[in-house]
Amino acid sequence: MLRWLQENFGTLLLAFVLALSVWVAAVSSSNPLQIDTFPSSLPIEYRNMPEGLVILGDEPTEANLEINAPQSVWQELSAQDITIYADLRGLAEGAYTLPLKAEIDESPVQVLSISPADVELTLEQSATRRVAVEVLTVGDPALGYRAGDPLPSPAFIDVTGPVSRINQVFSLRAEITIANSQENLETIVPLIPTDEEGHEIPGLILETDEVRVSIQIGQEAGRRLVSVIPIIEGREGLEAAGYYQVTSISVTPSEVIVASSNRQALAELPGYVETLPINILERTAEVEQRVPLNLPEGFSIVGDQSGVLIEIGIEPVVNSINISQPVEVQGLATNLYAQVAPESVSLILTGPVATLESLEEQDVRVVVDLLDLGIGTYQLEPQVIILPTDIDYDGPIPATAEVTISNTPFGPSP
Repeated sequence: MLRWLQENFGTLLLAFVLALSVWVAAVSSSNPLQIDTFPSSLPIEYRNMPEGLVILGDEPTEANLEINAPQSVWQELSAQDITIYADLRGLAEGAYTLPLKAEIDESPVQVLSISPADVELTLEQSATRRVAVEVLTVGDPALGYRAGDPLPSPAFIDVTGPVSRINQVFSLRAEITIANSQENLETIVPLIPTDEEGHEIPGLILETDEVRVSIQIGQEAGRRLVSVIPIIEGREGLEAAGYYQVTSISVTPSEVIVASSNRQALAELPGYVETLPINILERTAEVEQRVPLNLPEGFSIVGDQSGVLIEIGIEPVVNSINISQPVEVQGLATNLYAQVAPESVSLILTGPVATLESLEEQDVRVVVDLLDLGIGTYQLEPQVIILPTDIDYDGPIPATAEVTISNTPFGPSP
């Protein structure tokens, strides 16, 4: 048997190689290899960071990977199966160019390339420093109010990062807006590490990225914010006549700051002040007038001393009436005669009561124009002519009139 194996070893080896080739070809045809770039960028992991060192600046964070793998592996491969990393083991302070490496949980996989192939970074000694929080207020509180000192909590924060950047940190800036505020403020504000000139310093790790800031806002001593009530006289008489009505009243400003050295009198003020009276009994249009305030003795206004602007909207009272007007003809040729049916139409007039009550018959005309028309019967739309311009109308009813033109006079209407 041994002799037979020795004599036929070459034939057996050739048969094995042929069988293996057939198997590989069969597998490859059903599960072919595919060379491609992984469809998404992959995060870069920095391993074995030396104790006490940090990366200075913004290190590269993503890379792309080209691999060769069977289609079945591509179908199962996900970003969680791949790790791209740079190994920092044993490095000291300084600048380095490090190759990127890849680990892939699935197999078989051949890594063809990583882009970028390597990363450039600088390692620097790490430091931690306790830095004060500086609160900057934006804007001013409402007139007559003052803001106390802003109080951050916590007032100091530990900041960690490269020594060169830690040494630049002057403060942790927190900005809060107090514009037109009348009440105490308390809010969460983000922190920004800045240098002495106020420029932001990137690449630092803060113990907390935000702080709670509270500011006490109160009225200034001897001053008080009060509402303004406009005193309008003559309104009842104006509206009782039935011709005009008040449609709006506004006062600007609606609140003012009053000052007094008498703190008791200031505290007893009812929360508002009135203007001096303004009479609108004879007014028929919008009123716009600056009016002084009727202040108690010993009080003054903070700011503009000329008073407040009162604006009063006054509009005519609108009504509607129904009238009947005869239809007139015009433009009829000489020696022709016309008969209109119906002889009169109805109109609904809408406008100010005063205008409607003073309306004369000749102020409203309904006319059909027969210019260039000859003998025959026509359906024409009457034209409505109204002299007062503040009156609108609906109609006429009917909307058309039948006009018959003849060369002989018409008899009296039945």
